[in-house]
Amino acid sequence: MFDVVSIGAATVDIFVKSDALTATPDIIGLTPSSKNEINSSLICSGGGATNSSVAFSRLGLKSACVSLIGHSYLNNYIIDDLKREKVSDKFICSNKKDTTDFSVILVSKDGRRSILTNRGKSGLTDKNFRWSQLKSIKWFYITSLEGNLDLLEKIIGFAKENQIRLSLNPGNRELARRRRLISLLKYVDFLLLNRHEAETLLDLSFSDADFFNQLHSLKSSLIAVTDGRQGAYLIDRNQQYFSPIINTTPVDETGAGDSFGSAFVAATIYRQPPQEALFWAIKNSASVVTRLGAKAGLLTLKQIKS
Repeated sequence: MFDVVSIGAATVDIFVKSDALTATPDIIGLTPSSKNEINSSLICSGGGATNSSVAFSRLGLKSACVSLIGHSYLNNYIIDDLKREKVSDKFICSNKKDTTDFSVILVSKDGRRSILTNRGKSGLTDKNFRWSQLKSIKWFYITSLEGNLDLLEKIIGFAKENQIRLSLNPGNRELARRRRLISLLKYVDFLLLNRHEAETLLDLSFSDADFFNQLHSLKSSLIAVTDGRQGAYLIDRNQQYFSPIINTTPVDETGAGDSFGSAFVAATIYRQPPQEALFWAIKNSASVVTRLGAKAGLLTLKQIKS
């Protein structure tokens, strides 16, 4: 039996960090025709499913991920990383007619980043699921499904039928179909959004006086909204919490959301109260941004409790 199975993307991430990358609130860029030095680089597995499943494993949980990869040498980065981190790859499917997705992530001196993604035919369908082997899972941690709300609805139905709890961090393509997505959120135990995603979902500005009332109306049991370096909010059916960030020197902000959400769910599995789960989430994301890549800074259970 797995404690948690992550569902979503598995990619290869190519990180390039350079002091030559200029960063403003609106743009990350390089001077045209310039030749610049790379300060540090990294090639590793990425995507919401692998990032979160490794986070769960580091926190002492038995984890696996459901993802679709292509047929190329890039697969080794994904499978080898998962095996090294004691994450099961038994639910990963391969599309032999396409290559594995990869991203080039440009990271500026202050840790801000822009991501360029080469996305193949990696979108999951219900045919990629070994449904009969997933009935005894405790939690599903669902990341982007590339807009496939039919699949999301089927996962939700399967989870409710088999008493599996649900966490959801929707991607941009799911949010683009906000009305149908909202109709499904009442079945979600933990909904994770960043500020921009929450504004898109609600079609409402964060500064609007009715913003948090509208979040409550979504009827997910627990809702977290991260606001970057401003901290994070947690809303349950009876109370609202806020936590500032832990001051760190950011190296790379990639994976902050995945580390936040997975630590929160892990704390919930360990029967921690919501406020303590929020602290675990903040602490894990603060650690991740101090290292290049979305996995290197993930905390162990001993570290997150200390």
